[in-house]
Amino acid sequence: MNTADTTTLFSGKADVYAKARPGYPEALFQFLKDGKIFPQGGAIADVGSGTGIFSRQLLEHGYRVYSVEPNADMRRKAEETLSSKPGFTSVNGTAENTTLPGGSADGVTAAQAFHWFDPDAFRQECLRILKPGGNVLLLWNHRVEDAPLVKENAEIFRRHCPNFTGFSGGNRSNPEAIAHFFGKNLHTKSVENDLFFTWEGFLQRALSSSYAPDQSDGNYLPLVEDLRSLFDRYAEDGQLRMPNYTAFYWGVLE
Repeated sequence: MNTADTTTLFSGKADVYAKARPGYPEALFQFLKDGKIFPQGGAIADVGSGTGIFSRQLLEHGYRVYSVEPNADMRRKAEETLSSKPGFTSVNGTAENTTLPGGSADGVTAAQAFHWFDPDAFRQECLRILKPGGNVLLLWNHRVEDAPLVKENAEIFRRHCPNFTGFSGGNRSNPEAIAHFFGKNLHTKSVENDLFFTWEGFLQRALSSSYAPDQSDGNYLPLVEDLRSLFDRYAEDGQLRMPNYTAFYWGVLE
């Protein structure tokens, strides 16, 4: 996918994105430690870092983080929340041109972002900035697609969001891109990560998507009304449980 077409997709959504998007389960970070995926305290290039959701968790687990993000709104939000944290560096760069020095990263991550990249150009950039033997980690939070709630949620988006192609950019329909990116060194694992939303959180999560209409769009109010109906049918005691898991893919590029 052409980077020029994607770097502005989330402009104007930084605040709602930071509030609504979920983090990643503690089991993932324990696995990174136990599996020695990244050296403890190492320098990680978190590419397509957005508002810094995954960067923050990496920092909290003792890594130094280059948060590489081309969108000014998203990068500003990350700087507001993370600049005071030791080890954080904000970088204005893209997946295909991070601007980082060669050999400066012990690892590279892309959380909820790889489907926006040019995979071949990103691969070459990873090879350039990684130290020898450094791993690349791609990860996504995925809804459980065959769950009734998730199916109905997707149908609402199809009805009101012309640019909706599937959750997480439809990346699960293209596993070949991930396999091609890693080649023979691909490893994969998933862990449960169910999400819990109040009505406000559920709505914010929906509106943080790149394909969601803004309030000036004629699809906005019908979308909100259908989402409210869905929430009311599935929520218990004011909370909705979204069946979800985190899938991650890693390996050393050659």
